[in-house]
Amino acid sequence: MNTRHLILGAGFWVVTLATGWHFLQSELAEQSSSVAAMTSDVSSWIGGKQQQLNAVSELEIMVALGDPVFMELPDGTFRQVGLTTDVHQKYSRDAFASKSIDVSIYQNAIDEFPHGFQLDYHTTPTSLDWVVKMMIPKHRQTEIAELIAEEWQQHQLVVMSELRPLLQDGLQTAMKAVESELPAILRKHQHEFKSLGERYEADIIKAEIIPLIREEILPIVEEEAVPVAMDLGKSLWKRVSLFSFGWRYLYDKTPISNKDALKTEFQRFIDEEALPIVRARSEDFIDVTETIVKRSLDNAKVKAALKKSFKQVAEDSELHKLIWNVVREAVVDNETLRSELDSFMKAQETRMALKTAGDRLEPVVREIGDMIFGSRETGITPEFSRILRAQILAKDRRWFVMTPTFAGAENSDAGAVEEIYIDGTDAPMIYPMGFGGSSQSPLTPTKEGAK
Repeated sequence: MNTRHLILGAGFWVVTLATGWHFLQSELAEQSSSVAAMTSDVSSWIGGKQQQLNAVSELEIMVALGDPVFMELPDGTFRQVGLTTDVHQKYSRDAFASKSIDVSIYQNAIDEFPHGFQLDYHTTPTSLDWVVKMMIPKHRQTEIAELIAEEWQQHQLVVMSELRPLLQDGLQTAMKAVESELPAILRKHQHEFKSLGERYEADIIKAEIIPLIREEILPIVEEEAVPVAMDLGKSLWKRVSLFSFGWRYLYDKTPISNKDALKTEFQRFIDEEALPIVRARSEDFIDVTETIVKRSLDNAKVKAALKKSFKQVAEDSELHKLIWNVVREAVVDNETLRSELDSFMKAQETRMALKTAGDRLEPVVREIGDMIFGSRETGITPEFSRILRAQILAKDRRWFVMTPTFAGAENSDAGAVEEIYIDGTDAPMIYPMGFGGSSQSPLTPTKEGAK
């Protein structure tokens, strides 16, 4: 009796499951091809033949149980054909660090590589730079830039008329607050500046600059300036009257003189004779100065010394620390600046100006947000979906891709694979299975279907 009930019960469940499976396939046949393909993959995974293989890597890689193995199809899409089933290493955080793993792969996928294959190892970056590049790819950067340019062209007059006075007043307020505290801050660090200056005077000016001037620059000055000076001296000498200076000198020695005859004559000579000649030769002096400077800067030793001195100052950690301390105390830790800016931002005029500008720019900000994150109508963007899955749900972080190896090896036997090689490729690749969130699943009943 029990045996008969057991046979009848088993027959009932077999018939029920077969009928249900047939009904599900007929229903799915009327849906999209993606769902049908998914059903085919599920049925192949359940009933298909698989191989358990060992994969080895020269370097340790992070792997978790269930990490997928993909194969690229002729149309450029990817299909999952296996997964990791065992990792020969201790557990570490959310994955294993190992050089040897076991994978389970469809036999029909293995058959696609008659000359052997390897597994290319890929990971999803977790850096902020990757997040930004994923959320705002180049084409979206272009779209955002065009949108901002269009909106700015439309509203720039109104926005700038409101913000320009605000920015000017805010900058003036900040500068006054910094200027009020800066003298005290500089006095506080005066001994540090003095110590630094004395060190530069000893290490750079006396040790480098003065010998350089004596050995390299002064010869250039003498060579260029002496001829002009000599020529000027000759011109002045021709205008000097020894008789006039001589008798005035003798006159100043007499008791009846006011002792200023020589001085008066010398001043007259300077004003009426020397200065006109010097002014007439001003272009010569300028040319000489330019030549001296140019020749000095072109001098190899001068260049090397100046470069060395600038580098020494630029890389001086003591100077960097001193400058940062002054900036920090004048700006970051400046309580006066904080108080003044806080009062400025809370002022009614400031709040009204910011509100006007915000009202003008809010639509474009919302549109940019929809472009990056998605909206209720279109769903989240594929890029934001990848970020959520990788960063929040800790999914899609590692995967393998089957690639052919041993091309041209005619005696390779795909059915006899026992161990495969893992290549830790550095080639960038996005996780091949997309979850965009932008379309509704065909399995989800619509309002019409619910009726």
